[in-house]
Amino acid sequence: MHNKENPVTRQRKLHFEDDELWAKLPESVQERCRGLWKELLASVLKKDEGRQHERED
Repeated sequence: MHNKENPVTRQRKLHFEDDELWAKLPESVQERCRGLWKELLASVLKKDEGRQHERED
């Protein structure tokens, strides 16, 4: 079953176990982490889209 939720909405729901730790990180580190999460999610979605075009036997 595929999640039909908007990717941006899913990304916004991402959270860290300890929000206090996240707040202590410098803004530049937070931005870099967000960018890496977006790259990771985009890569996963791209791979998943490729599988949708595969033939099912």
